[in-house]
Amino acid sequence: MELCNECNSLDGRSSSFVSNDEMILVGVGQCEGRVALEHYRCRKCGALMVRQLCGESSEQVWMALV
Repeated sequence: MELCNECNSLDGRSSSFVSNDEMILVGVGQCEGRVALEHYRCRKCGALMVRQLCGESSEQVWMALV
């Protein structure tokens, strides 16, 4: 699967960046009652993107799962 421009620009970016309207929230993962991960599906290319919200700052990034 090839990522669209929006997903390509999100991949590896800090999770503090909020996604655009092309992303549909499809799931949330919690750790000790805190949101740790958010899973999104892109409307344009269908890619699954993960937004990691916990861990070291270097781990808190957007990741494409292709």
